Amino acid sequence: MRYAAFISYSHAPDTRRAHALRQALHTFARPWNRMRALRVFLDNAAMSAERNIWGTVEQALGDSEYLILLASPDSRRSEWVGREIEWWRQGPRAEKLLLVVTDGEIHWDHAAGDFDFERSTCLHSSLRGHFTAEPRWVDLRWMAADQPGDLREPQFREAVADLAAPLHGRPKDELIGEDVTQRRRFRRFRRSMLAGITALAVLATSAAVFAFVQRDTAREQARIATARQLAATALNLRDDDLDVASLLALQAHRLEETPETLAAVYQLASESPRLVRFVRTDETVTALALSNSPRYVAIGTGRGTVEVWTADGTRKVRTLELSGAITMMRFSGDDGLLAVAADTGETVVQDLRNEGGPRRLAGGDTELRAMAFHAFEPHLTTIDDKGELRSYDAAGGKPTTFGTGVTAAMNLTLLDEGGKVFVGHAAGWSLFGSDGERMTELDSSDSTVYPFNDYLSAASPTGSCYGYVKYGEVSLYSPAEIIRPDADEPTRNCGVPPGLINKEAEILAVSDDGRAAVGTSDGLLVSTSGVQDRPQSLEYLNGVEAPAVLTFSPGAGDRLASADGRTVALWSLDRPGPTAHPSGVALSAGSTIPQQPALVVRPDGGVTWSEEPETTENPRTWTPGDPADRTVVGQGSYWMYDALAYGEDGRILYATTDDGLEVWSASSDSLVRKHVVNIARDRDFSGRTLVAAGPGDKVTVVPPDGSVLLVDPATGRMSTAVKAREGGERAVYQQAVGEGGGVAAVQGADGRVEVYELPSGRRLHTLDTGASSVQALTVSEENHTLYAVVDGDILERWDLEKGTLEWRSYGAGEYGVAADAAGRWAATLAGDGAVWLWDARTGTRLGSTTLPAPSTVAGFSEAGEHSSLAFSADGGTLWSATEGGGLMSWDTSADAWAERLCDRVGRPLTSSERARYLTSLSDGITACEG
Repeated sequence: MRYAAFISYSHAPDTRRAHALRQALHTFARPWNRMRALRVFLDNAAMSAERNIWGTVEQALGDSEYLILLASPDSRRSEWVGREIEWWRQGPRAEKLLLVVTDGEIHWDHAAGDFDFERSTCLHSSLRGHFTAEPRWVDLRWMAADQPGDLREPQFREAVADLAAPLHGRPKDELIGEDVTQRRRFRRFRRSMLAGITALAVLATSAAVFAFVQRDTAREQARIATARQLAATALNLRDDDLDVASLLALQAHRLEETPETLAAVYQLASESPRLVRFVRTDETVTALALSNSPRYVAIGTGRGTVEVWTADGTRKVRTLELSGAITMMRFSGDDGLLAVAADTGETVVQDLRNEGGPRRLAGGDTELRAMAFHAFEPHLTTIDDKGELRSYDAAGGKPTTFGTGVTAAMNLTLLDEGGKVFVGHAAGWSLFGSDGERMTELDSSDSTVYPFNDYLSAASPTGSCYGYVKYGEVSLYSPAEIIRPDADEPTRNCGVPPGLINKEAEILAVSDDGRAAVGTSDGLLVSTSGVQDRPQSLEYLNGVEAPAVLTFSPGAGDRLASADGRTVALWSLDRPGPTAHPSGVALSAGSTIPQQPALVVRPDGGVTWSEEPETTENPRTWTPGDPADRTVVGQGSYWMYDALAYGEDGRILYATTDDGLEVWSASSDSLVRKHVVNIARDRDFSGRTLVAAGPGDKVTVVPPDGSVLLVDPATGRMSTAVKAREGGERAVYQQAVGEGGGVAAVQGADGRVEVYELPSGRRLHTLDTGASSVQALTVSEENHTLYAVVDGDILERWDLEKGTLEWRSYGAGEYGVAADAAGRWAATLAGDGAVWLWDARTGTRLGSTTLPAPSTVAGFSEAGEHSSLAFSADGGTLWSATEGGGLMSWDTSADAWAERLCDRVGRPLTSSERARYLTSLSDGITACEG
């Protein structure tokens, strides 16, 4: 054969790995006096310009003894890889196929005697039925796509030996020995060329030092590779098992901090921001209930136990025992009582305000179909399988009973302050009430709200809304709409949630306020109707399997509980995320403001901003830890300022408008305007005017015309350090000024950025960004760096001492960029309110969080939520100010992310999880204590 092997792979992810394997197979166990040990065909390396590519590939396949398949999610979708596999399976050496997994999951189905192609994400469908017994495959998932193959690295050498053994037709251990022997022969040959005992001694010493360094390097590389592999595994698991994914990300980061492990921890910390905590039980969960206030969650199991936990899942407060599987539970309006029903018909009420046990309700022994508490009284109404309607008073004695004839009730609602009972069923609805002496049927209809066949129905916790899902759509109705569908009077509308994806719904829950939660094969998603200030949305709640039990909290439905097996997930649907901290300080919104609010962090950690005035005086400042209403307001000024900057000691605040520089005396308790300097003179500015304190006793002002002005705030004297750009007074240029006012950057022509030293105005560098446009700039004097967002989605970092590009990365938001003074992070803002966080050292894009939507939509420039970004001095916090929204802080510390993850998961890895995912290198670390 011409070739020992043919490498089949997907170019996008595996080009570097394929070349590394080919080179390693050429050199492994190679006789010292030969060019290569064997020949391996690789298309890019062995093919020249061809008119018939497939013909060349087919010939090479025919000339190859083995086929080496690099399996990955990309190769699984590759048409070329599929054709090569199909050719090989039809050829004379079909059994000589070697598997190398570079990414994704691979699982063998022992029962089927083939790979499990549903769980395996890296295998091409052309491999179905090829293997009759589980083959041994080589795992290269630890090897990064851009990592060069090095036979001195133990893991890579082991993988190459696994592949080389069948190609050479020799046992692996014998081949490794041959490789060692050949290397020794080569070293002897090399030493024989050296003259003299002294030269040999020097060579031996050098070889020893080299081996020592290589040993340490190999160990470090093994740690890095293991950490990267763990991080990749964590990210692969996050959609299905957020619990384990979070622990593996922490394990990887504590083993070795790399851009990959840092990104994994950040993404898992900000992933599924609605998730509060997992709660685990000893039995399968069959029923859930949330209290009206955020106090309790009740968890019922198939064994008849009920556990009552605090709403955040941190503490169990009560345990009940019933005689059958729990089917439903309800809290009273004041959350003092919990009603529980089992499939045996047993129904109890537990008073959560005392230590006594539950009270068993008198009545039938038939399973209940629905139950509801009176909104203002501790009265409970139930309906069972036989259609018996029972109403219990506060004492819970003998109930009043009425036979409704409805044997398959689907929901129940108390109307008119409990005076009427609405019962819905598959064939219509009935309304019951008292005629003064006894219960009677008031009205009914056989016009059901539910469609025919293949739908899921659900009622909200109080019965205010009924709904069903069919054909990927959720429909919601209130009892008033059902009773009087053509009434002229407006009735309570439960909203219209947006449509769902085309996945079969497996379970449905609806809220009292226009939300629907749907479990599908892809997991859990929540569809929210747009009502009042709440925007319409459709979002996946990642990290959990398709739930078997779902329920909303009564009322606003801002909390959700889902259960799969023995695990309960608690969700807070209005929370911004575990790394976000709302201050409670609200910002006003205008209707024509096209820019972000000015925002600056005070030297003492407080936050100062300017917002759309309306009736609000500016600027405003607030100290974290103070109540939200303790904002300090600058008296007598109704300007919306372009930019704000503090002096070095934080006692002077500078603020700029289109034509003025204002000087304020500042403290955490007061803002007093001292005087105003006219900076516009005869110029007509259009755009934002930046400001920075310094250099010296001057203030640096950068108007949007590209000029740089130095202003003496005491005398009002002004000088021009950099002249305005050519292009007319109305032209607007991107600009930035360092925090000390000693460096300014101004957009030039054709994507170039000019950097100036101040106060001299000397041009330091002209930076060629290689782009046609510049959207945002920021300068960090302390770190001698400039960040630029160019061509709409590229973030670049420049060294301002050398004037050289350090890195450029794709995927930046174009509406703003900020960098922390510590040189650790950069953040960019997208038009939809997404904030991307970047590792400033490497340019790795770690992940994103989304700013909460404002209560009103402002502006005509379509710049998203008009949010501003500013880092704290230590880089541990990112602040955002959103017009029409509020003031928020975001954790930008790996330690804070790890703390949030451990708090949410609440446990360490189990012994079986450690055995499955960890190796000897990573097993000595514990990510979270129990």
